[in-house]
Amino acid sequence: MDPEGSTSSGSPRTRIMIVEDDALVGLGIKLTVTELGYDVVGIAASEPEAIKLADQTHPRLALMDIRLRGPVDGIDTARRLRSEYNIRSIYLSAYADEPTLSRVAQTYPLGFVQKPYSANQLKSALELAVRRLGDGGEPS
Repeated sequence: MDPEGSTSSGSPRTRIMIVEDDALVGLGIKLTVTELGYDVVGIAASEPEAIKLADQTHPRLALMDIRLRGPVDGIDTARRLRSEYNIRSIYLSAYADEPTLSRVAQTYPLGFVQKPYSANQLKSALELAVRRLGDGGEPS
């Protein structure tokens, strides 16, 4: 693969950032997403880390937990990533109550996968998101 993230066939791979405050969970997500053929640009545990990572790596998509380190949650972080960097999010969260889902909907996510989830559920959410983005960033 070349530095631009293209496979040997020349098709780009979708660059994904993970925003998750639990380091072990984040590493597990990274392993799964990498095995599915996507490029993980990094893991952030808080809004400031997510903004810095987005600025440095320019991912196409964020896998976003709702509860993060610090005063800003994943919903507000996703809103900022979309408005400032045009990065869309898929939420990965155990929190699926009505008030939370109402706030999530206001950020126009590409998906919501409730924890705990299987690799197949994550794969389906990523494939749908990539199709919705229309960037051709299929996994290799």
